[in-house]
Amino acid sequence: MANFGNPAFGAAMGNAGGMMLLAAGGVGLINALGDGIAAAREARYQARYDDALDTAINHANEMTAMARAAMEMLAELEAENIRLRAACQQRQAHIDRRKKGRAQ
Repeated sequence: MANFGNPAFGAAMGNAGGMMLLAAGGVGLINALGDGIAAAREARYQARYDDALDTAINHANEMTAMARAAMEMLAELEAENIRLRAACQQRQAHIDRRKKGRAQ
């Protein structure tokens, strides 16, 4: 066996446990960094989602307010339409009475 008495082999074997610990620590560190990056990415996504949801809710509230205002305006216009229709009928009745008076 060529390993017997080789100082490099002895040093490598003596340090093998330490090197395995360092390698495992490196792998653990890389995994932890990957998990941290994924968590940061998820946090950014969640923040964007929350912002988009808040914007959509605010927009929906504005649209609701606009729809209510439109319904109030429509009710006012319908009431005015009824008044104008009554006035037109009254005017037409007056015109019809005057026409009858002339025909006789």
